[in-house]
Amino acid sequence: MEFDIQYLLMLQDRMTIVGIIFVILAMIYIMVKPYPMDYVDGVLLVDPVKMMKDTFSGCGGFLGFLVGAYIDRHYTHYEIPVGARNLPLLTGIGLGIIFSWKQYLQGATMIVIFGKNWGNFISEFLMVIFALVIWPLVIKKYAVAKEGSLSKER
Repeated sequence: MEFDIQYLLMLQDRMTIVGIIFVILAMIYIMVKPYPMDYVDGVLLVDPVKMMKDTFSGCGGFLGFLVGAYIDRHYTHYEIPVGARNLPLLTGIGLGIIFSWKQYLQGATMIVIFGKNWGNFISEFLMVIFALVIWPLVIKKYAVAKEGSLSKER
């Protein structure tokens, strides 16, 4: 049984919409859920503030993945430039930017501006979009093929 590529794209787009709805519902649930305030030996069993922060971070990252995959599927069409001489360098620079963002800039920018929950959500979303959309475009533009010319762009 052969699948039509248009059918497959349509199915992927529908699953993206389902994923976005899931993210919205998860965020609504985590905001209205009543948390038990049970203590054992003076320690709170479930810290609702930490759970909300973690859930907002996860939802932001997942939404970034959904949006990034959609953009790649329809617009950027990134393919790894196999054999590019400077691909390891470009990859290392991208990883350095992502780790710096996660470790240092996230708390100094988004969390200060938007608060802990929404700051983590926006920060994780932007970090994944950077990794899936923005940096692959940089690699696509600046990857140098082995013979010294710029790699072919689609």
